[in-house]
Amino acid sequence: MPPSPLRNAHRLKPVPLAPSRNARYNSPVPPVSQTIRVKVLFFGRLKELTGHAEHSADFADAATIEQLFALYATRHPELAKYRSSVVASRNQEFAAWDTPLRPPVSGG
Repeated sequence: MPPSPLRNAHRLKPVPLAPSRNARYNSPVPPVSQTIRVKVLFFGRLKELTGHAEHSADFADAATIEQLFALYATRHPELAKYRSSVVASRNQEFAAWDTPLRPPVSGG
């Protein structure tokens, strides 16, 4: 019969329960992803101007709908004149121009 692992337990070095000063338990962790991919849908005249009904673009996490529109207005300058009449939405809900593309994340 093999010897029991607990037989020599009294000879093991004790493990400290409190973290050492060198432990970096609360050190900042870099974000998993710094960009997101968004799918943009174009309707009516904007669809005609861009030449497609939908397009995907990569953006920084903190980007807003306004910045997204600005990107497409640079690619298709005629879009800029429709800015005042365009209604923006995110996830099929109306949204303000300063709305972030990625909704805030909470957790615990």
